[in-house]
Amino acid sequence: MKIVARTFRLAAGIAALALCAGLASASPAAAVLEGSKLKKGQAAPDFTLQDLDGKTWKLSELKGKKIVMIDFWATWCNICKREMPILQKVYQEYQAKGVEFFGIALDENIAGIKKVVKDKGVTYPILVDKDTKVATEIYQLSGPIPYKVVIDLSGTIVYDHVGDYVDYPPEIVDVFDQILEAQPAKKK
Repeated sequence: MKIVARTFRLAAGIAALALCAGLASASPAAAVLEGSKLKKGQAAPDFTLQDLDGKTWKLSELKGKKIVMIDFWATWCNICKREMPILQKVYQEYQAKGVEFFGIALDENIAGIKKVVKDKGVTYPILVDKDTKVATEIYQLSGPIPYKVVIDLSGTIVYDHVGDYVDYPPEIVDVFDQILEAQPAKKK
């Protein structure tokens, strides 16, 4: 019952925030990310979460080493689950190029998260945001999920996307390609 109540509160909160975000986006000021109160060009807030195997991941440890894509999702979000095979395909293509994905699950139901991950064939790290503090407080999620953020090598937020990708290749491929092309050539 506690899980259902928390899930309902999260869903209601996100719905209310989505309405507010929709009203706010009617104004001409446009540096704010679509699904967050954060701004493109600002440093990505650091966080530490555990994955489904209990491994601890700290975002700042990847600064200067990897481009990072964060996908906020939940087991009750059907469009989140529908796009997972597309994200998995992109991950397989870009992992060796220096891109790391984090699927941040906004759930307490670990068994449910593991079932979705297995059913969808996901191999990128799934981090668990049980109390939703990373999503709602640190990343200031202010809209619906799925919500994706891309962080470049310098630790700066360069892209966000609200909603799912339904076709391959999704636009995020172009974002990764642009970041990768802008990197200085590595010495051999």
